[in-house]
This record gives sequence, C-alpha cells and structure tokens, in this order.
Amino acid sequence: MNDTFISWSRQRGVPRLPVERAGGDEFILTDGRRIYDFVSTSFQSSFGHGQPVIVAAVRKQLEEMAIALPKADFSLKRRATERLLKLLEAGPGRIFYTTSGSESVENALKMARRVTGRTHVAARHKSYHGASLGALSVTGDWRRNGHLTLEEYTIRIPEPAADPAAVETRRLIEAAGPNRVAALITETVTGTNGVYIAPPSWWQAIQSFCREHGILLICDEVLTGFGRCGAPFAFQTDGVQPDMVCLSKGISGGYIPFGAVWVAEPVARFFDDEVLSCGLTSYAHPLGLAALDGVLDILESPSFQANLQSLESTFAAGIHQLVTQFHASEVRLRGMLAAIEFGSRALPTWDQLIQDNVHVFTKGNLLILAPPLTSAPARLQQAFANLASALEGSLKSG
Repeated sequence: MNDTFISWSRQRGVPRLPVERAGGDEFILTDGRRIYDFVSTSFQSSFGHGQPVIVAAVRKQLEEMAIALPKADFSLKRRATERLLKLLEAGPGRIFYTTSGSESVENALKMARRVTGRTHVAARHKSYHGASLGALSVTGDWRRNGHLTLEEYTIRIPEPAADPAAVETRRLIEAAGPNRVAALITETVTGTNGVYIAPPSWWQAIQSFCREHGILLICDEVLTGFGRCGAPFAFQTDGVQPDMVCLSKGISGGYIPFGAVWVAEPVARFFDDEVLSCGLTSYAHPLGLAALDGVLDILESPSFQANLQSLESTFAAGIHQLVTQFHASEVRLRGMLAAIEFGSRALPTWDQLIQDNVHVFTKGNLLILAPPLTSAPARLQQAFANLASALEGSLKSG
C-alpha cells in the first residue's frame, strides 16, 4: 500500500520508481540497475545528482544560517542576486524570490495586474505555466481541466507557427480590448508540450504590439533557463526584451525548491510607493540562495563550458541519429533540449523504457530529451545507443 500521491496521474496502478540513490547522470534502483536520467529528473537537475559544488554551498550555508526572515539583508543574498542580474543581461531590474516555478508565475501575474490595473492575460494554447490556480489559468494544456481557473480573464492566442506575424494574436487582443490586457505570458521555448521555437517574426510582432499597448511581456524560463537552451536564458538567443522573467528548476539544480521573478526596473519602480502584496514564508531562502550561488559558480567554470560545448555537439548528433534511424516526422532542437515526433507511431510508455535503463519524457508519439548539462559526452553517446535499442521494438528502423 502506498501512502503518497503521484502527481498528474490516476493513482490506481500508477508506476513508481524504486530508487535507492542517485549520482551524476543516473538513478540507482533498489535492484542495482542504473537508469540514465535523460530528462534531468523533471527538467530541474541540470547539473546532475550529487553535484559537489552545489552540495558544498548548501552544506556551508546550512551550518551558518539555514533560515532567514524576508526582511533579512545578508551577504549571500546580495551576492547571489547581483550575480543573477548579471547573468540575465536584461537591463536594470529587481528580483522577487519564490520556492517554485508555479509561484514565480503566480507572483509575476499578480504584479502585472497590480502595475497595469488591468485584468486579462494573453497566453498560448500549447503551454504549461504551473499548478497553482493563477498559473493554471494561463496554462493551455490538459492540466488546467477540471479546476475552477480564471478562464474568463485569459485570452487564448494561437501558436507562433500558425501565426508567425502575430496577425491573429493582434486581432484577438484588440477584440478583447488591449486596455484590459495586463500581460502576455509565454514559455520562451515551449517545454513538455513539444519544444516549439517561435520564429523571429513572431517575437518582433509580439514585442511591438505589447509596447504599443502597454502590455507587459512575461517570459517563462522555468524549464529553459540556466544553460538548457544554448545560452544562459532562451530569451537572450531570441533577442527578446521581456518585462518579467520567471525562473525555477535549474536555478538551484533542483537541490532546494527555489525560484525567482526578474522584474524590469520601470515595472519594479511602481512598488516604491505602492504596497507589494506578494509574500512567502521562505522568501529568499538561504539554502536556495546557496544553491543558486553554486549553480552560478558552475556556469562560470571554463571546464563546465568546455564540456557543455562538446555535449551539445554529441546531443545534436544523437538526435539526428534517432531521427534518421526511425524516420521521425519532425524534430525540434535548441541547445540541450529536443523533441522528436514519430508520426502516427506510439512510443513505449515511461515504465517500459525504464526497463531498458533510460528515463525519458514521452507523450503519445512525442519524445522529449533534456539530459544533465554535466554528463560526459561518452556517457551521452551510450545513453543514445540504449535509447535506440529500447525504441527498436515499437518503431522499427525500416
């Protein structure tokens, strides 16, 4: 009998993973089997399991000061924030810390509505922004079903591929009344709904329209941030100038539940004389800040950057091999994040692939891969070979 729930699942018969421990880029099961972590657990363990830099940073902080009140001002808080602002390269701004991606989105939406005095938010159909009520309200996928979301305050806009110049998006927002729209929120690169990458024309049109009507642009980088997509943040590659950026997952490597919202200074300035009615018991938690500090140390390491460059080449080659071998219908790749579609052919289930020693994300004919950024190229090559062998039975090589 199990006494805990499994998220996003019917509880009867849901598969569970009997893990003994984890290390590097793998899980070690209770029977001794080693499972390659091809999606960085739930896309958060970007720097692997048992990462000594992060572990040491958290352990040191645990011994010095493990808990702090939100008003506390201490050197780690100042240092990590300054370093994060520098990495973002988004211009002057301020950070609001959270403990999850959902909370980051939730607080970004609250701020946007408060600053603009408007009620509505535009969001894409193929999207996921978090499990809390406000974040679910702007989520486009099945996870919002069955909940009393704020659907009447959400404007559903088409996917960039179907609206590359944002013509239909403009029409929908103008029909709703731009003066009612506080923000447009989008995953900079779509995550588990398919790794969709918007064309430059879409970004240009969206930014122009938002600026024209005073609509705040919120980039959800919860899954894509901290090196996942070939740059520290995906919006940097796309030349986007957001008003807010939502962060979590890789911000702490998953070692501590942690997140943040970057707010551009012109927006943040509103709260100099108005109450910021956002708060969390564990705001700017010292252990989360320590993990962030460790993550920033890793990202700045020349050896990490050299390995990542080699790893990206290995990853692209492995994706190309799968596409060629199994005649995939479509592939989308950005840095160390990829989605492969296999037409009308269904993939093996998650638990079936676990039997072949690979942990991946599958949904119908869609396979998503996002291995740890610290994996060795040779390890990744072997993982691709194992994955190809696992897929052979259901997809055939033709």
